[in-house]
This record gives sequence, structure tokens and C-alpha cells, in this order.
Amino acid sequence: MSLEDIEKLKRNNKELQEIINNSWDGIGIIDKSTKLIYVNNAFMPILGFNKDELINTKLINYMKSEFINPFLELLNVDTSQSKKYKAEIDLVCIRKDKEKVYLKITISTMLNKSLFVINTKDITSQVSDDEILDDYVVSMHIDLHGYITKVSNAFLKLFGYKKDDIINTPYKKLLDENTDKIIFENIDKTLEAQQEFSGKIKALKYNNDSFFINIKIKPMYNKYGDVTGYTSLIFDISNQLDLKDEAIILEQEILNAKKEIIEKNNILKNQSKLLIITETLQKLSHEWRQPLNLISVQAQKLELDYSMGINPNQDDAIKSLDKIKNEADKLSKTIENFQHFIKNNSKETITNAEKIINTVLRRIDIDKNININTKLDKDFEFSTFEEELITVLTNILINSNEQYKRKSKNNAKIEILQYHNEDKIIFEIKDNLGGISEDILHKIFEPYFSTKEKKHGVGLGLYISKLIVNLQLQGVITVTNDKDGILVKISIPIN
Repeated sequence: MSLEDIEKLKRNNKELQEIINNSWDGIGIIDKSTKLIYVNNAFMPILGFNKDELINTKLINYMKSEFINPFLELLNVDTSQSKKYKAEIDLVCIRKDKEKVYLKITISTMLNKSLFVINTKDITSQVSDDEILDDYVVSMHIDLHGYITKVSNAFLKLFGYKKDDIINTPYKKLLDENTDKIIFENIDKTLEAQQEFSGKIKALKYNNDSFFINIKIKPMYNKYGDVTGYTSLIFDISNQLDLKDEAIILEQEILNAKKEIIEKNNILKNQSKLLIITETLQKLSHEWRQPLNLISVQAQKLELDYSMGINPNQDDAIKSLDKIKNEADKLSKTIENFQHFIKNNSKETITNAEKIINTVLRRIDIDKNININTKLDKDFEFSTFEEELITVLTNILINSNEQYKRKSKNNAKIEILQYHNEDKIIFEIKDNLGGISEDILHKIFEPYFSTKEKKHGVGLGLYISKLIVNLQLQGVITVTNDKDGILVKISIPIN
């Protein structure tokens, strides 16, 4: 390397150091023990210490104890791999002035794999705003199955619950059963249609005291535009009413609910029709492409032979015509398969979860190294399209079985859980086989999307399952990552 190149490299390093030092974010370099090797100018005010006080001290010395192990776990990675590692964590540190500071820290490996770069942002003001909202705004999040996933502290104070008592319970637990059922139906139809609901309704506290609330529920969306659940704001209006007002409100809400249900039923019917038409056309276009290409090739070959005066012998011509006939039969079969879903000629039967799961397990050759655990309401019977439900559960377990064959994980297991609430049967299928990348999780219900190699399938199993659950079983199916695997949750009406 020439002297000119060395000088240029020094200048570039100096410029880079100036950029880092003048960054708005706190930037530091730590080793696996979290010892600070370097900090920029913006890092020091975050913790209130000067550079000499920070260098060669461990970052975990400034953390609140409950955040130390989660942070160290993020550093416990195989840095020998060539792929760059990146992780993020929110935690709390104690400043030099003994005040708490909330930090968002992004961790990245350096080219020297024994060191990590930490990009540090002070989010104390943001957290303070969130804490104010949490303490004073009564809010609740509901998943697509109607179960509560998150509540504010203000919610707990108003309803008198502890968080562990209310999370993962149906939101209808909060509503007074004496309220006219037409109002409950209106809420259900609103959520099914993925619309906003707003109305006054009688609610129940933990001690079963009833009171009136004004509740506003609207869908929550992910970055891909998919509805992932519902958020709601709740206002206590009981102090504003007397008995006469309560009776008038209930009467008016029932009238409004009846009108809205008619409208929302029409919306749902139109949505279902559009969904069937759109997805049917998508599937048909895909399923028909290959046989149509083969028919076209065979027909063109015969036409070309005759046009060029090459008269094929009778056996060759018959073989070509047989291929055309076989492919035409496949096209006809595709139509018949879709008629099954669209016409829905199945009949509802009375069944139970044990019968259904036993049938599913008999149909699948589950690898002997996968441990199957079930927890079922064996004596609880319900009415549903049994064969369709079996098809859905079979598709899900086939996916887990194939995932195991690709990964061959030790201690592989599949857990099948079934329970019910007042109006729904819920199935949960969990595995520990690695989950699905968050980048593609939103695509898994799309026709022809598959994480498998082409020879293993074209990605119709979950698409068909969603079609059956939504349109035939009138239920909801969701797939999420859960610890070290996936969680498939299905909820369908008891009747």
C-alpha cells in the first residue's frame, strides 16, 4: 500500500469517527461481557457519566436487574457465522443521578465478531406518554377470535380485574348477559365485517356489578393491510344516567342493532360471494394452466404433422388424443372440487373433539419421533360440518409433519388443545418446529404460496383450510409464531 493510500485511509477513518461522534444516537462498542470499549459523544449524556467513567465498565452494571439476563442472551450468539447478527431490546438503566432512563438498544455484530455495536436511543419521554395513556385511558385489545389480548391499567381499575384474570378470556365476559342478545349479535356481525362498532351497552365488573359504558371498537391492521385484531376505547357513563335513561338507551340500542344487523348481513354475504369468486378464479387459473398448455402442445403437434404432410400413425395420434382427454378430465375434476366448496352440500352432525382428532391422526402418517399431546373436552358435543373440520385439522398437522421432515428437530412435539366458551369451540395446534419467518407469515393463506420446495406441494393446504373455516364453518383461523414454533388457532360457532 502506498503512502498516499495510507493517508487516504487515515482521512476516511477520521471522517467516519467524526460522523459517529456527532451522531444524535448514542453509539458504543461492547464485548460479550458488555464491557464498554468505545462510546460516542451522544452516549455519555444518556447515562450521565463522562467517557472516562464509562470506558472499561460493564453496561449491565447500569441496568435494572430484570433486564440483565435478557440482554446477555442477545449477546450469546454464534458469531462464527458469516451472516451479520442484529437484535433489539427495550430496557431500563439507572443514570448517575439515580433517575430511571428507558432505552431502546439495537445490537449488531462488528467485522471483528467478538465485539458488538450498540445503537442507543433514549425513549423515556415516549414511555412516559404511554404510561399516562395506560393509567388514564380505558382501552382493550381483542384478537380475531374474540379473546382479550391486552388491557390498560385504567381498564383494570374500572372493571376491578387483575391482569392475569382477564387476559386470554372472551371479551363477552365483560358484557351483562341480561342485555338483549340482538346487541351481542350486532357486535359480532360488525367484527365479522371488519367494521367499526360504537354503542352504549351494559357491562359487568369483576364483582358482577353492572354499569353502562360507551364502547368504540375498530379493527387493527398490520403493515400489509391485514386485520390482526380489534382495539377498543371504553367510557364509563353510568354516573350520567338514571333508570329511565337506561331503559331508553337499551330500547334505542336494540332498534339500532336490528337495523344494522340486516345491513351487515348483506355486507358479509357480498364479501363472501366476492371472496369465493376471486379465489376460485385464482385457483382455477393456476390449476388449469398446466393441463391447458399440454392440450395446446398436443393439438399443435398433430396440426403441424398434418400441415407438413407428415401423417402420424394411428397409435401416435391416439396417444396424443388420450393425453388431451386425460388433461380435459383433470380440468373437469377441478371444477367438481370447487363445486364442493361453493355448493356446500354437507350436513351438520353432532360430534366431539376426541372423535375428530382421532380421525385426523388416523389419516396422517405422523413421524414416530414427533410427540403428540392432546387436551380435549372429550364429553362436550357440538354441531358442525365434521368432515370439513377434519380436512382443516388434517392440513395443519400435515404441514407440521412436513416441517419436521425438513428440520429433524430433537424433542419435536405437537400439542392439540380444544376448549369452548359460551358460543365458540376453539382448537389450538402448537408445534416447536421453528416457526415461520415474520416476513412471509402474512402470505401463508394466499393460494399457491408455499415455504416448501416445489416437489413438496403448491401451497393450497392452508388456503383451502381458510376457505373452509371462513365460508363453511363460519369461523376464524389464525397462524402466529409462538416461542419456538407456530400456533394455529381455529374458532367456530358451537351451533
